[in-house]
Amino acid sequence: PKLSVRDNLILAGQEHRGSMLSRLFGPSDAGLTATADQMIGFFKLEHLANEPAGGLSYGQQKLLDAAMAFMGGPRLVLLDEPAGGVNPTMLGDLKERLIAINRERRATFVVIEHNMEFVMSLCSRVMVMAEGKVLAIGKPDEIRANPAVIEAYLGH
Repeated sequence: PKLSVRDNLILAGQEHRGSMLSRLFGPSDAGLTATADQMIGFFKLEHLANEPAGGLSYGQQKLLDAAMAFMGGPRLVLLDEPAGGVNPTMLGDLKERLIAINRERRATFVVIEHNMEFVMSLCSRVMVMAEGKVLAIGKPDEIRANPAVIEAYLGH
């Protein structure tokens, strides 16, 4: 929380670059400042780049978490409840950025989330589980119409 947004991104990227020896004796940013700045721009965090992460709003921290997850250039990222506790405006920003990273960088993500509207508007394929069992797998429209899902989650 005491590190800046940029430093958090650099630290996240260092996990995927070089060896322990190169991290100890190489440049302090491991050559990742430019990549961190690209992520800062991509996730629209420019105005917060030098702010301590602990001072960000909860929604801004969620954007930073997502940016950190994608710092190493992964093809697949697991996002655990990214919408939890995020206000609607910040949630819209997060959804927009995730759609963009999927489209522009061909990165895929698996989302574990209870906010069904967020999931339905974000994902092209949805698997719904309840009590450890798969209730349904399909496109968002199919899931919305599934009686078992409606009963378990959507409350209609």
